[in-house]
Amino acid sequence: MAQPHTAHDQPATTDQPSPEHRRDLERWRTTYDLLAAAARQDATAQARWAAEDRHGDERCAEMREILQDLTLRRDVRAFADAVAAWGGRPGPFAQFAPSGPAWLHQLVEASAGHERDLADLFVAVCRTPDGDDEAAALIRALEDVARTGGHTTTPVLPVLSVFWTTDRAAQWPVAWSPAVASFLTLGWMGRHMTHAERYIAFAQLCRGLASHDPREAERLMVYLEAAGPFVGVGSGLPQTCDEAAELMDEHQPMRGYPRAESEARAAGLAGQLRGAATLLTRSLHRPLEQATGLRLRETNLQTRVGTGRDAPFRADLHATWSLPGDAGAPALRLWVTRSGVAVGLHAGWPGAGHVGVGAEDRQARIAAAVQRHLPPEVQFLAVDGAATADRVSPAGRSYPGGEIFVGRWWPHPEALDRADVAQDLLATARAVTPLVDVLAGHDPTPTGPADLELLAHLEQFRVGRPYPTERDGWHEEQRRSLAAHLDPDGLDAFDLASFRRLVTGRAYGAVGSHSVLQAALAGLDAPGLDRLAGALKTLLWGSGSDAERIDAVLSDPPVPGLGETVVMKLMAVVHPARYLPVYPLGGADGKVALARVLGVDLPETSDTTRARLHLTASARLRARLEPLLPGDPWGQVQFARWLLHRGEAVADPDRDLIAEAAADLLVDEDFLREVHGLLEDKKQVVFYGPPGTGKTFLAQRFAAALQPDSTKRAVVQFHPSTSYEDFFEGFRPRLDAQGQMVYELRKGPLALLAEAAEADPTTPHVMVIDEINRANLPRVFGELLYLLEYRSSSVLTSYRPDEGFELPPNLLFIGTMNTADRSIALVDAALRRRFHFVPFMPHEGPMEGLLLRWLSAHDGPVWVAELVDRVNEELRHALRGPHLQIGHSHFMVDQLDDAALQRIWNYSIYPFIEDQFYGREDLLRTFTWAAVLERHGPTGSTRPLPPA
Repeated sequence: MAQPHTAHDQPATTDQPSPEHRRDLERWRTTYDLLAAAARQDATAQARWAAEDRHGDERCAEMREILQDLTLRRDVRAFADAVAAWGGRPGPFAQFAPSGPAWLHQLVEASAGHERDLADLFVAVCRTPDGDDEAAALIRALEDVARTGGHTTTPVLPVLSVFWTTDRAAQWPVAWSPAVASFLTLGWMGRHMTHAERYIAFAQLCRGLASHDPREAERLMVYLEAAGPFVGVGSGLPQTCDEAAELMDEHQPMRGYPRAESEARAAGLAGQLRGAATLLTRSLHRPLEQATGLRLRETNLQTRVGTGRDAPFRADLHATWSLPGDAGAPALRLWVTRSGVAVGLHAGWPGAGHVGVGAEDRQARIAAAVQRHLPPEVQFLAVDGAATADRVSPAGRSYPGGEIFVGRWWPHPEALDRADVAQDLLATARAVTPLVDVLAGHDPTPTGPADLELLAHLEQFRVGRPYPTERDGWHEEQRRSLAAHLDPDGLDAFDLASFRRLVTGRAYGAVGSHSVLQAALAGLDAPGLDRLAGALKTLLWGSGSDAERIDAVLSDPPVPGLGETVVMKLMAVVHPARYLPVYPLGGADGKVALARVLGVDLPETSDTTRARLHLTASARLRARLEPLLPGDPWGQVQFARWLLHRGEAVADPDRDLIAEAAADLLVDEDFLREVHGLLEDKKQVVFYGPPGTGKTFLAQRFAAALQPDSTKRAVVQFHPSTSYEDFFEGFRPRLDAQGQMVYELRKGPLALLAEAAEADPTTPHVMVIDEINRANLPRVFGELLYLLEYRSSSVLTSYRPDEGFELPPNLLFIGTMNTADRSIALVDAALRRRFHFVPFMPHEGPMEGLLLRWLSAHDGPVWVAELVDRVNEELRHALRGPHLQIGHSHFMVDQLDDAALQRIWNYSIYPFIEDQFYGREDLLRTFTWAAVLERHGPTGSTRPLPPA
């Protein structure tokens, strides 16, 4: 029997497409048109594209000049630098940076001594191809050079297609990874292709779908992968079901398909139906949860009806969102056949999950209860369990027997080609939601004393944390996206970029830096990528027990640095029903710590392997938490961590840390509480004033009062060279094991503290930014300026184009600003609006009299306080402003005798005054220590103020 394959696993060719492919294209276009209509209604997407298009012609012209310069000069290093600078400019090619330029630079560095040959190659491959065959040849040429040099070939397609698409007269779309991923998910492209074959198939699809410019299809496919909107049910789907049904009629039990061509076509159509089901499942997941209040779990659609290689390929599709439980647990289901569309609540086959005597009687009792409580707007839907084309049909308000499925039915074409059909689907889901408990046949509410105590904590968690937030939903969306790249088909077309995002990103929980693994991934060649993909496929989907597979990959990792936290995240992403998203075993937030706070016993670590420890701990934690937050592993871990840190937060509730700080700092307690209120308002404040007024000292002491745990505080100091990459994150060069220059994404202090704050959202995390005004603030903060004001939003940052970043609301900023160096009036207006500014002036407010209080408390010469106050009065008069006064901290030292006073004045105070009155010797003489001591010392007399 021939090996099944999709209808699109075909080599790159300029031949006319087959009749089947033309037929498929017409059907796909119905879904594509719905997607285009949804994008037109998306104001955010339209605004973003309009902004990109404003720079489109300019970026294209610049790239043509760069390519022309390469042709003339053959300077490949200058070419790589120019491309890197070009990729960072605004326009429609923002996705190109930073991975594209970084890959080019790696090729250039590896070509040392042969730069001219590489330049000649790029001149050849960057020219606009005359047709598909030439494009395929150019892709293979660049791929061969990259593979020979030991570099990944993944960026070949986006890099070359970016160069080609800037030739506006050509029809070459850019093969962005998200766009290719959308076609693969939908089943419109085959997965088992070379790079050249994949790009030609991609380009032909874009040309066939878009009416004028294939770049429109490229853009819409990127939009589909990123936004995942529900667009409706295209009228081409029933046609696909109909053709698949005709092929199903040829299938013979126990013998299969009589012709290899029929089996191959049936497999291709089943892949398309599964792709359509995947799109429907993903796009409706969040709306269904919001409409019903249920926590739902997506279920993948199988391509065959039944088990075994001789089972027929399906001729229908259903998108399924199951509730927690066994195989008989209820699920919301959207079913599409060649006859109609159904949506409703499905209970599985008779006796599912309750095999044994009385199972069918139990099913009948549940069906009778459903019939008694059936909402008026829904009916029973009969489900044919056999491999038939029309598996669902309306059955009225009486139970027809078999599987229980209640909902609504729309015969074709009532529900087709309508974006607004979502309203009908969601309304039906809301209508059947009250039947969930009836279909389940049991009450899952926990009743034990320990569970009831946790239930009380759970209510506090929902309100106090709170849970769930939009960010929690984002984590689940990211898990589904990552899981799609790790399914068996996804691993056959291994996407290294997605795997690195899983390792380095925060989506569905961070696993740490893993620099060894990142370095190893950066140096993988094509055979190494194949080995990694094969090992991951065995780990996630292989035979044998999970523990055996995990221990095997840990003992012999396919790449250096693939440790247990990464492995456990892979398992949790792919199998959320079995693994909790908590990846370390030990540590402050590991499985052992969570087990301790939940009262869960774990086995002795010496009795078993690491894999079995992880599996046992995860299973016991899940058993404890599942009744509380059914089917929600992310929420279960967030609750457990909240409970853990809540215990830390209330360890000593009688201490008033702010009052203690005020006493230590000798400032009014009300002042610190007012600053605390300002922080709660905007989340960030700036202390500004003359040097030496204790801004930094008070900021650090106040931060310690807000957060006693030093691991949840950070101090950074800005300077004129501070950059976005220093503060937040950026690519940094380093040498790999072979001595080659590579780039890795390195997190700065803000990214690290933000991750810690997000992982522990119930306690404040504080960053003190000293000398905040010394840096170029718009350059340092970049797009993070937006997040300072809109904490509940996320943005795609410069180095996270595929993963949104947000500043957690429990991350607080305290900046200090020396106004002697730079006037507060010069601070960027956008920053002024986002911070509260608190003045620190020696003569007024909370700092007034501080030096006197300190000297009195430390048995110091209290007359010094009056001397400093009088000199500051003279300085304010002479300089017509308060920002160049003498700070009190100069004199807040022990053993302040006459010699120490003179030394402080001569070497700290007088040089500062000298800067302000440079060239005015007559005035400077009045501020020498001798003159000041005579004028304001303990035996001196008060004299008139020096002339201004």
